[in-house]
Amino acid sequence: MTLRREAPGRSPLALRLIHAAVFLAFAAGVVAAALPEWRHGVHALERPYHAGPPPRALLLLGSALAVSGALGLLVALARGRSAPLGASWLILGAVGGAILGSAGNPSPVRPTEPAVNTALIQLGQRVQLAMVERLQTRGEVPVALEPWQEALERAAPPESRLRTRTFRQVPPRVLRVEAPKARPEPLVPGSLLLLVSPDGASFELRLVGLSEGRPWLLEDDTGAPVVLRGLYNPELPAPASPLP
Repeated sequence: MTLRREAPGRSPLALRLIHAAVFLAFAAGVVAAALPEWRHGVHALERPYHAGPPPRALLLLGSALAVSGALGLLVALARGRSAPLGASWLILGAVGGAILGSAGNPSPVRPTEPAVNTALIQLGQRVQLAMVERLQTRGEVPVALEPWQEALERAAPPESRLRTRTFRQVPPRVLRVEAPKARPEPLVPGSLLLLVSPDGASFELRLVGLSEGRPWLLEDDTGAPVVLRGLYNPELPAPASPLP
């Protein structure tokens, strides 16, 4: 009786199937973990602006390695050959990268555009309140742009949620306009459009938010622009602790 032997370069079929099932499951797990990062990356590249941090690089790299290794395994299995050692190492490396990417950098919170616009309104209100207090204390607000930008930076969070399609942060800023309906070009989300009277006795702030990845002057439920105003009222009592 002669023993049946596998051809050179082949391992037993059952062993090949078990190996492929285990390693393809590893690869599928890595790809599933990276899918939200790929979706966010594609979404960001399709629009001029978006909200949220960039995709986690290790998960993207891990999923690319996992797909490459899985293709190598499937090709070898279809040809009836043993799994290439390189394909197995690629998948193991992908698993390691996915674990490091997930553990060292937890899943980021990516806010929706309405949430970003709401946060911008709250930021504008903090600047408005600070300047109204200064208006009532001194009878005027600065006409120059620099004090407004400083007030905005004090009120703003340390990291901006807004980014360009290349994932560069877009910090909030104050832009001076000369008329109530003036629109500087190009519009940049996160901007506060400032109109201040020549004597500094009144001001208006309009806010540039985000709509479908594009800059948008925020509007209320009636379609009117959101405008934050300040007007000196000498009949109001001065604040107890005036601003420096």
